[in-house]
Amino acid sequence: MMLLMKFESPVIPLDKICYDYFGCNKNTAKQRAKSGTLPIPAFRLGKSQKLPWMINIQDLAYFIEENSNEAKNEWVGVISE
Repeated sequence: MMLLMKFESPVIPLDKICYDYFGCNKNTAKQRAKSGTLPIPAFRLGKSQKLPWMINIQDLAYFIEENSNEAKNEWVGVISE
């Protein structure tokens, strides 16, 4: 819900989130989108190569949640040692 409030759309242009969420610049993000190597799916809203790459906000939320859970599990493992 917070992502939807932040971006105000169910789909987000890849270039708006690539650095903050994937740690890469927009050119690298576009190359990774083309090759299918981003950690979440990217798509264009049409067949034109000029259209921007987009990310579904639910996919991004799931990606964030997965990473958060993984970090918590690692943290609990370190704390319990």
